[in-house]
Amino acid sequence: ENNTVECWGWNAEGELGLGVTGGDNTSIGDQAGEMGDSLPTVNLGEGRTARAVVLGPESDSSCAILDNGSVKCWGYNGSGQLGIGDNAGLKNKIGDQPGEMGDDLPTVNLGAGRTAKALALGLLHTCAILDNGSVKCWGGNDLGQLGLGSTASPQDKIGDQAGEMESLGTVDLGTKRKAKALSAGSGFTCAILDNGSVKCWGVN
Repeated sequence: ENNTVECWGWNAEGELGLGVTGGDNTSIGDQAGEMGDSLPTVNLGEGRTARAVVLGPESDSSCAILDNGSVKCWGYNGSGQLGIGDNAGLKNKIGDQPGEMGDDLPTVNLGAGRTAKALALGLLHTCAILDNGSVKCWGGNDLGQLGLGSTASPQDKIGDQAGEMESLGTVDLGTKRKAKALSAGSGFTCAILDNGSVKCWGVN
């Protein structure tokens, strides 16, 4: 009703975005007194609410499309799937420590003036349909799941180093083709295109 986000369940990688993990807080919702009014909302930043939340069915990360069309991701970041341009040190996980969420969590750089219409999370990668119908993917690319046409280093991971998101191109869906829907698995991505056809890339 108020477009805030609440998450519960397994939290070892900070995927609940609560700023705490370990001890009794590794899982939330399995003990008395953890749900209801005791369950905090995910801090998306001052004045920000969510249009959509996407959880990876096999991953330990979470993403939200915010009310302004920007994207924030948190949780496990070992392959750069959070799209923040850093996975060194404590940035290997985001959302499991105080001071990592809210305004301290950067938005994903989708390109100048670009916003997100939809998201899909695979095991170690993330893809977005942008406002112009194009698709961008970031994170692990060892199986070609980002659709970049290369898995060679340094393109085996995108989004874990500074400057990679700014220069990230779109997936070539075909001449004048746009994406209407996305789905991602452990090492692949599929898109429904504007003409009703389907294209997939990654592990086969």
